[in-house]
Amino acid sequence: MKSYDISNPFFSNFPINPNIEWQMSRAEKYCLIHLLENLKPEYSIEIGTYKGGSLQVLSKFSKKVYSIDIDSEPKHTLENQFDNVIFKVGKSHDIIKNVIEDIESKNGKLNFILVDGDHSKDGVKKDLECILSCNLKHPLTVILHDSFNPQCRSGMKSINYKKYNFIEHIDLDYIHGCFSPNTNHREMWGGFAIIKINPKIKKPNFKITQSQKMLFDATYWKSIHIIKDKLLFLKPLKNIFNK
Repeated sequence: MKSYDISNPFFSNFPINPNIEWQMSRAEKYCLIHLLENLKPEYSIEIGTYKGGSLQVLSKFSKKVYSIDIDSEPKHTLENQFDNVIFKVGKSHDIIKNVIEDIESKNGKLNFILVDGDHSKDGVKKDLECILSCNLKHPLTVILHDSFNPQCRSGMKSINYKKYNFIEHIDLDYIHGCFSPNTNHREMWGGFAIIKINPKIKKPNFKITQSQKMLFDATYWKSIHIIKDKLLFLKPLKNIFNK
């Protein structure tokens, strides 16, 4: 199976740094640029920085950004490139609440969060629960990458959203994903889920939208996840033998 690059060519007036790897599809790049250009956040948070591809967009359109990554490499390689970014190293679900409290203590407005860190079901769930359990005071847009991946999607769906009556809208397929275009072509990746939060509203009977559920289901039955995800319980054994 031939590999394809679904991120290039990419035509935009946005000044992309060619030396920074950005692992998103063209649709996701266009969406993120347009969304942030219109939101113009005062404060933004990115969970999962990696090479800094999406961070360059957050930095461009936000006054201040917090970058959270479990690896110290993004801090070491990117810190000198972005003068409005504060880098935090560690597990996101241990850090996110303190970051949000720090923003609030400065009377800042947190307007945007990109969640793209731990791609396991539990990892996504922990990140989301940490965000939603905070005392959010301003309208907030949360974008979750890889909502087309079955494990990530399960994490997003596992939240008891009825506990949070400030959620205005959720769509797990704000931008739909695809089969991975590389050698793992039967894996499902990409896609943006969106959560719109507005502390001024009360919607206790909120429902999750899956606007491309039929596409997700049809793709899933052709994917390797039918087998692969059922074998995830063996992962701890693999880690033991790899030591």
